[in-house]
Amino acid sequence: MNTIIQNKRKAPPIWLLIPLIGFPQLSENIYSPALPAISDFLHTLNAYVQWTLSIYLVGFALGVFLWGRLSDHIGRKPAMIAGLIIYTIASLLCVYAHDITWLLSTRFIQGLGASCGSVLIQTIARESMEEKERYQFYATSGFVMAFSITVGPFVGGYLTQWFHWQSNFILLFCIGISLITLACIKLPETSIKTQVKLPSIMGTIKNMMLDKNLIGCAILIAIANGILFSYYAEGPFIFIKLLGLTPSEFGKLGLFIALASLCGSISARKLMHHWSREKMLMVGCIIMIVCSLFLLTATITHFVSATNIVLSTTLIIVSMMGIVLASFGFVVPLTLSSALVKYQSAIGTAGALFGLSYYVMISAVTWGMGYLTNKTLLPMPLYFFMLSVIALITAYFFIIRKTKN
Repeated sequence: MNTIIQNKRKAPPIWLLIPLIGFPQLSENIYSPALPAISDFLHTLNAYVQWTLSIYLVGFALGVFLWGRLSDHIGRKPAMIAGLIIYTIASLLCVYAHDITWLLSTRFIQGLGASCGSVLIQTIARESMEEKERYQFYATSGFVMAFSITVGPFVGGYLTQWFHWQSNFILLFCIGISLITLACIKLPETSIKTQVKLPSIMGTIKNMMLDKNLIGCAILIAIANGILFSYYAEGPFIFIKLLGLTPSEFGKLGLFIALASLCGSISARKLMHHWSREKMLMVGCIIMIVCSLFLLTATITHFVSATNIVLSTTLIIVSMMGIVLASFGFVVPLTLSSALVKYQSAIGTAGALFGLSYYVMISAVTWGMGYLTNKTLLPMPLYFFMLSVIALITAYFFIIRKTKN
């Protein structure tokens, strides 16, 4: 058994960590404005094209475990470079997709490689930053991840409208080349070897399965990300197919969601000095419920409808801004920063298992949106309301009540 554990080392600069933790989210849905065009080009169903988003997350989930565990043995930097190489090759292969099977396969491999950025940067932060610095990093990275998710469709909308859907993957290929170069030159190694043996995988799994707080954190992270990814899976068909927007117009709407994420991050940074973690979690989940219920009510009462494009667009985006503000400003940073505090002796393996668990759930949530789609406006708000209610119940019974006891 290898003898690697993590001690505190000087944290790498934020400017280096940000692009490495942000590119997986950019890759997740940069091409979402092109989903209708891909469906037409490959002569396949809308649901199958939406599943290219969820299959990416399945590969991502497996990769999180692979790179986290591998990095405990060979180090963070070599694992990062290996993942980036796989991601870059897969991005190029996506360009040449001629049927839906090819695209699903290459998206799976792309997600497998891209996951190195998420799990390894989080591991580096956990092993090289103190608690306060770590929370501030997660608050910043929460905004960056949400911003990457939202700015991707903005860029992808113009690429699709000006060129073709394959241009999105050409851009991702170029980003991969740049990140490989950056990691080789600037990324330091933060793990060190000692004489203390690394706990076994099975022992770590057993401890984590009995940790209600950890399970609750994984569910909350999965719901928050799953809602946003589901929006970018279903959104193109709502805004482009039903409401008649162009791909670039749909992409521009993501800027409002990015603004909400920024506001949420700033608000959370200020409130963390006055509110407890439990109060912030509860407030975040309640805001998610209120906003999703508002959107559901507006849809049922036909304020959101295909006959009123401006009002429908406004109501959907305002609701999504509230959900993203709460989830990526409050819920995600709090859960990510505190989930693995008790697992410092095996932070790479624990982080890999933790990431595997919530990314499997994220892919399931995103797949669920594709399964429920029926070419009407109702499934998305109803789905988001149900997920928000589950988030509140999870936060209370798995984290808040446990902390009080």
